[in-house]
Amino acid sequence: MRKIKALRNLFFALASLVLLVSAAAQDPSRFGGVEIFRDVLWLGNSVSDSAPSPILGVWGASAKFRVTNSLYFMPEIGLYGIEYFHRDGKSLPAEIEAPDAVGTLVVLLDPLLMYRFTPGNAKLSLLAGTGPALSLKIPLIPHGDAPRDEVAAYFYENLRFLYWEVKGALEWRITDFLEFTFRMRTLLPVFHLWDGEGSPFYDNLLAGAGIGVRLKF
Repeated sequence: MRKIKALRNLFFALASLVLLVSAAAQDPSRFGGVEIFRDVLWLGNSVSDSAPSPILGVWGASAKFRVTNSLYFMPEIGLYGIEYFHRDGKSLPAEIEAPDAVGTLVVLLDPLLMYRFTPGNAKLSLLAGTGPALSLKIPLIPHGDAPRDEVAAYFYENLRFLYWEVKGALEWRITDFLEFTFRMRTLLPVFHLWDGEGSPFYDNLLAGAGIGVRLKF
C-alpha cells in the first residue's frame, strides 16, 4: 500500500511538471531550449554507524522558458541511484549491496524561477534562482530481507521529500543553437524544521556542481 502511495505521488508530481511545461510552451517564442546535464552532489549524513556522506552522480534534463526579459521558468528532472537501509525508525544511506539495503531510484524535480544577467560579453550570462524541489525515493531492488516499504515510508512521512533549492549557473553561448552551462546548486532539507528528529541541518542536505549542454530550437 505504501509503495502504491509513493508511486502515485510520483505520478502526480511528474504530471504537474508536464502541465507546467505544456502551458509555458504555448508561446514558442518564449522557449529557450532543452539542457542535458550531469551533476555531482554531496549528500549529508550525520549518522556515524551508516555509510559516510555519499557523493552522487545525477543525470537530468531541463527546459527553459522566458517569463520576462530577465526572468525565466526552468523546470528540470534529475535521476540518481543510492542504497538505503532502515534502522531505528530511520532510513539511512548504506554501503553498496549491504545485506539489509535497498537499491533506490531517486527522482529530483525542481521548477525554479531564474533571473538572468548578461554582462558586457554577450556570449556569457549569469543566472541565479530559487524555488521548491522534490526528492522522490522509489525503492526498487531489496537485498535479502530488506524492508523496502519502510525505507520509502520514512521519506514520505513528515514531507521528508520537500526541499528548498538555491541555484546558480554560467551560460556560454557557442552558437545561436548551442550553449554550454556550468551549474552550482544546494538543496536545503527544510523538513527538519518540523520533523522533530533534532538532526543537524546538514543531514540530507544536497550540494554540488555540474555541467550541461543546452540545445535551442
